Amino acid sequence: MKQTLRNFSVLFAWLLSYAVMAQDRTITGTITSSDDGSKLPGVSVVVKGTTIGTATDVSGSYKLNVPSNATTLVFSYVGFLTKEMAIGNNSTLDIVLEADSKLLSEVVITGYGVAQNKRELTGAIATVKGSAFENLPVQSFDRALQGRAAGVQITGLSGQPGGAITVRVRGTGSINAGNDPLYIVDGVQVASGGLSGQSSSNVLNSINPNDIESIEVLKDAAAASIYGAQAANGVVLITTKRGKSGKTQFNFSANEGFVEPIGVLNVLSAQEFATLKQEGFVNRELTRGSNAATIAAARQASNNSFGNPATVQNTDWQSQVYRRARVRTYDISANGGDEKTKFYMAASYNLSEGQIIKSDFTRGTFRLNVDHKASNKLSFEASLGLSTTTQNGTISDGAFTNSPQFSSALILPNQPVYNDDGTFNAPLAGAFSFNPVQSVTYETRKGVTTQTVSNLAVNYYFLPNLKYRAFVGLDYANNRDDNYRDPIVPQFGVTGGAATVSNRTTLNWNTNHTLNYFKKFGVHNINALAGAEYRQEVREVVTAQGQGFPNGLFTTLAAAARPITTTGTYTTWRIASLFTQVKYDYKEKYLATATLRYDGSSRFGADNRYGLFYAGSLGWSLSQEDFLKDVSFINELKLRVSYGVNGNAQIADFASRSLFGLGGQYLDLPGIAPSQLGNKNLGWELAKTVNAGLDFGFWNSRITGSIDVYSRRNERLLLARQLPVDSGFGAINENVGVVRNRGIEFVVNTVNIDAGGFKWVTSFNISFQDNKVISLNEGRDRIGNNIQVGKSLGILWQPSYAGVNPADGRSMWYDSLDNITYSPVARDFRIQGYTLPRSFGGLTNTFSYKGFTLDVFFQGQFGNTAFNNNGFFMENSATSGWNNLRSQLARWQKPGDITWVPRPIEGGVEPGSASVGTFSSKQTESGSYIRLKQATFAYNLPSTLLNRLKLRSARVFVQGLNLLTYTSYTGLDPELLTAEIGTYPQARQFMAGLSIGF
Repeated sequence: MKQTLRNFSVLFAWLLSYAVMAQDRTITGTITSSDDGSKLPGVSVVVKGTTIGTATDVSGSYKLNVPSNATTLVFSYVGFLTKEMAIGNNSTLDIVLEADSKLLSEVVITGYGVAQNKRELTGAIATVKGSAFENLPVQSFDRALQGRAAGVQITGLSGQPGGAITVRVRGTGSINAGNDPLYIVDGVQVASGGLSGQSSSNVLNSINPNDIESIEVLKDAAAASIYGAQAANGVVLITTKRGKSGKTQFNFSANEGFVEPIGVLNVLSAQEFATLKQEGFVNRELTRGSNAATIAAARQASNNSFGNPATVQNTDWQSQVYRRARVRTYDISANGGDEKTKFYMAASYNLSEGQIIKSDFTRGTFRLNVDHKASNKLSFEASLGLSTTTQNGTISDGAFTNSPQFSSALILPNQPVYNDDGTFNAPLAGAFSFNPVQSVTYETRKGVTTQTVSNLAVNYYFLPNLKYRAFVGLDYANNRDDNYRDPIVPQFGVTGGAATVSNRTTLNWNTNHTLNYFKKFGVHNINALAGAEYRQEVREVVTAQGQGFPNGLFTTLAAAARPITTTGTYTTWRIASLFTQVKYDYKEKYLATATLRYDGSSRFGADNRYGLFYAGSLGWSLSQEDFLKDVSFINELKLRVSYGVNGNAQIADFASRSLFGLGGQYLDLPGIAPSQLGNKNLGWELAKTVNAGLDFGFWNSRITGSIDVYSRRNERLLLARQLPVDSGFGAINENVGVVRNRGIEFVVNTVNIDAGGFKWVTSFNISFQDNKVISLNEGRDRIGNNIQVGKSLGILWQPSYAGVNPADGRSMWYDSLDNITYSPVARDFRIQGYTLPRSFGGLTNTFSYKGFTLDVFFQGQFGNTAFNNNGFFMENSATSGWNNLRSQLARWQKPGDITWVPRPIEGGVEPGSASVGTFSSKQTESGSYIRLKQATFAYNLPSTLLNRLKLRSARVFVQGLNLLTYTSYTGLDPELLTAEIGTYPQARQFMAGLSIGF
């Protein structure tokens, strides 16, 4: 971070160039950093007690005419301690400034490479340092943000190694457009989402988390508006590590460990399942009024299909597909250089096997960041980031019968994995005929992605306080997916086996050119930025498929007997922009920022392609006021307020266009037909945000933090308006509708104890949010039943379950009048809860004593309702053709039983009643949880031992992830965003590692 300050030093300079009278002599000199001896440009040099001053040039030199009675010069610079030096009889004063570690920790990146002291910020920005997640066994940095940034909700979509996640900054604001933030890595605006179609994936896997210096999340309009049309959902700025002047320093780390399931579903054994099935067969016949012989025959039929409860053998299918698997990571880096050239170079290898057989993630990365100063005016910055990832996965998350994470809990437990001769038992009896052990063994689902996120920048100082910067960034990815299904699997053998190969390429690049002017006029400080930017993204996909393979030794498409399909797609979009931002402060006490951005995007209609986005913010540093300067326990107190309008460009590339598609073929001749009606007025979704915040620091920063209150209205939402049938189209896209998010964010950091070598530090953040649909198109009050005006998004719309009739064991529900019904209809449905949490946050406690450190991190979310889809599938009193949860043992058995589990009846439907598998509040539960997300115990070797070993630093540690979860949710994992059924669950991880510096 210190080097970052020097790279962007002129952005923070206090430049003083006032003409003065009675100047009798000249003082010259050079100012350098105590850290590495580099020369510091932009250092303020002032005659104490006057406004006479100047600033160092880009080579760190200064020249100042001073009055004959001047006695002292004051040298000040952002990130360094102010220094006073007596002039005496000297004509040359060379000064070495000491770095102020406290201020350095508060410097943040605010966009387009501009660094700013946190004390001067007027927007809402959350900062997470790379040291907070260094050496964590995560495949992408966005996972490491979870619970560490107020207002930022991180939720896993899949627990598969390298799997996808969702990131929401201050809630969900759009219904049909995207809600993901804009990710920027060292200035490169990267594409979000996943590349591989063979397993859950995350494009951000290409960035090694250990290469990251810091992450800034721009949350409100004032902070994010510099990115205009792409900033409605927030902006995440990732800054990677850069080199420092001095002797080359090497760092090496190695981690080794294992993962295991957090838990598996508690399913019925074969004996228990056979018992319930037998009861179900008998109850069905009793309902029909069958005689004893028929009932006995039904009991025997159950035994024939599902086994005799007294003798049936049990198979634990989940234990066959889940496993304890290994994880390992190796990182090595080097950084150093001289005053002219600095470098940071790093390489890493990561292997993460999944808790489900034949799933894993492998990644290799290389990074080279170089900064070169060609002259006092010209400098270059280059970043090269390369990665290759390989994912071997199971079938994508979801309710697929050949998905091991889905089917292993539902396969009939009386079915063995293997036959007596050792061959796979397949196909299986029951609704799930796939043997998942066999299908995973003989199916290849592999995705290989090669990606670069790289950039080049040129800086030129026309004047000491006027910098031109040219930047070009590239995000290029090539992905190859291979799926081969061996004909030895019975279900795959129908076609003789099949192979599908897909190649995906993403070419995403952006360039910008900026002018940055900064100057201090006495007590007035101005920093102005103006620029132009262009971004283009191109995606291409080519897919081929063949069937009929001789055996598993021949898996390429060339071996297919029958070519089936060959398809290809191409899509692109572009955005061009002009922007400007002006920052002003008066005595560092009164602060103001104004931003304008004008964007044009190819995604929008011809008559509404351009948009103007803007923001303004004010800050007041109360702690600088005279009436608070003497309050000893207050060292920082600043008010912030902002308002701005940003845009959301995350819509389909051709959503505004009239489209034609395939489907007009006639007599084997090719043809096309209209497929979408265009709207030339289709424009941006707008996010209008007001934010008020308070930053505080008390008792010499023993307590620091912030409070932010915000309200964001997402207007002109992209919704589909229904069209008359005779129009030939079903709907047309238009801009209507409003969703509002408002909330409160609270952050506090405390130094609880710092005495006798023992230190205890706490960091806590929590966010409260409220989401509401304000209006929809055409005056409607709802879209379907899950989106309703006046309600939050994420509605769970189901009838209310009333339990079981104690007299006969039938399921009951409440109707619209709260009367008991056995067959709920549409009017009986009601809101059972909302999937969006009302609050979320994290708590970190760090204890250190004489080289030992213990970090304990808790993360959680509260106030949301979860639909337990596993419960829906597996809580039907064993009346289906698949296994059930053991909760069904509490079924109704005789009149007078009080229970929520109906009696088993084969087929699942009582006469005159709805199915026991009806969606209802029976499956809705609280999704709130608190999780011990991470615990790390480390020891830093003492300097005496390091000297003997000739090492600069050494640290050994053990750590665990997802260790404990406190929740009332009965499903596998309350953290997963989806309905959970068939979702690859998260794992518990244990690691031991070593980090050394030399």
